[in-house]
Amino acid sequence: MLKSKNGLILHKSSNMFYLLLCVLSSAVVLLTFKIAERLKVNTFSAIVINYLAACLAGFFLADGELSSLLSLKTWHWIYMGGMGVLFITMFKFLGKSTQTAGVAVTSVAAKMSVVFPVLVSLYIDSNDTLSSVKLAGIILALLAVLLSVYPKNGFKNKTLLPLIIFIGIGTIDASVKVAQELFVTDTFNPLFNATIFFIALLIGIVVLSFSKEKVLHLKKPITWGVGTLLGLANFGSMYFMIAALNHVNPSTGMRLGGSVIFGINNIGVVLAGVLIGLLFFKERPSRINWVGIGISVIAILVLMRS
Repeated sequence: MLKSKNGLILHKSSNMFYLLLCVLSSAVVLLTFKIAERLKVNTFSAIVINYLAACLAGFFLADGELSSLLSLKTWHWIYMGGMGVLFITMFKFLGKSTQTAGVAVTSVAAKMSVVFPVLVSLYIDSNDTLSSVKLAGIILALLAVLLSVYPKNGFKNKTLLPLIIFIGIGTIDASVKVAQELFVTDTFNPLFNATIFFIALLIGIVVLSFSKEKVLHLKKPITWGVGTLLGLANFGSMYFMIAALNHVNPSTGMRLGGSVIFGINNIGVVLAGVLIGLLFFKERPSRINWVGIGISVIAILVLMRS
């Protein structure tokens, strides 16, 4: 990591390196939520701390250089404010959907939402064109996601929450691509994330203040530990995703298409989730899951070739 007058940024890396860091960050988020559940940590209290940690990480990487915030236009602030609201709202819905619709249904809804950023990227990014190879890779990726998390007893869902998750998570990912395309440079990346997480933090504090039980959980060191780990991983997943989207291949002078990046990242997170379940929580994949895992590997190879 090197220092510049505009903050701290990573240099001389590749899209795949940033994607790997993004997937690893997302894997830590999954693992942390699992740990929080086992340790009986209040999820919302940890989420609020998560936004504090993520916000501080962004300001730290900006190295005190806040002048770029002054050059933002009004619509930039409104846009980031909307993302902040959407972030904490979807976290709340994710928790509720997991409890009522089940982990498998919620997971599929969240991961299938990758169609939103893929379509948006194909529409707004001049570097991102739809070829037959890329289309095949995207279709394989969606199929891989569905089969990799398909539950042994099938899907059982009687609520609209998964649909909300599908639209909400898809909107968040698509909005990240739009922001990256229009105004989020590598140097502004840390402050962009810090601002969004700060807005989510303020909303979280307001909501938290209405629950004495959740406030009491803030006195527990374990809540702060889980929340901090969650926040750093959460920040990393966003930061490295934008870094991957912004990265220019020095040999071609072009960026890798967002549809490819979102597709590979999505599959990588699913594979990481399956691996975490297998290694740490003895969750054995079914035959259908193994088929999905196999297809996901093929999908990654196809998308990389495209």
